[in-house]
Amino acid sequence: MLLQRHAYWLEGTAVAVNGQADPVTCQAIGAFQRNAAALLDPDSLVSPHGFTLLWLNRAAIPPLRSPVFAPARIDRAGGGLVAADYARAAASLGSDAAVVQAVAETETCRAAWDDDGRPTILFERHDFSRLTRRQFDASHPDISNPVPGGYGPYAAQWPRLRRAAMLDETAALQSASWGAFQIMGENYGACGFASVDGFVEAMAASEQQQLDAFVAFVQRDPRTLTALRRRAWAAFARLYNGPDYADNDYDGKLAEAYRKFNAATA
Repeated sequence: MLLQRHAYWLEGTAVAVNGQADPVTCQAIGAFQRNAAALLDPDSLVSPHGFTLLWLNRAAIPPLRSPVFAPARIDRAGGGLVAADYARAAASLGSDAAVVQAVAETETCRAAWDDDGRPTILFERHDFSRLTRRQFDASHPDISNPVPGGYGPYAAQWPRLRRAAMLDETAALQSASWGAFQIMGENYGACGFASVDGFVEAMAASEQQQLDAFVAFVQRDPRTLTALRRRAWAAFARLYNGPDYADNDYDGKLAEAYRKFNAATA
């Protein structure tokens, strides 16, 4: 029986093969839809041509592999970036520490970590849609959609990422921006990593590794590096944050943050 094949995802519900859609079977279907099929609104139904049956017919649905999905809360007391870290990064970039601090502050209005000690992320549904070749757009439009947006509150980002990862873990990890500098997982290679898994583990390890990834990413593109050194905020914003940077006054926020940090060190 298909449900028995995927017993790992049924929240402990034991399903008997009795040919009936009894309450226990419906409960198991709902658990499967919620946990394995990543459906936003489980209905405990299996339609002949629906996504639930498609996912039930898979030979296996393994647990998520990345340690960032482990449920344990991580204590992040201390261990953040200090002046020496920013100075080191600035020296590598041929810039000054206030520039690096300005990017970090502008990219993450919050801290580098969430309340559970995980890296701050933003999940981009349009990137997930592109990387998975639109195959989940119809069944999961809230997390796979060619139209950007639909972010919801900050607290929704990790649940959205987890659901996307149940569909395609590699594409999901690539479709989120990570840490203090909000680098997209898709850019793992430009940050010096062989895989997105290695990149994500580094982003979850320390703010120092988040900073090192930022330095590598900027150094990889001479245009971005030049714009940063010159404090050409609009040019940097366009290259780093995309063509719509002005919608959120990204360059203006960078300039203001730089003035603040530069004044503090003057």
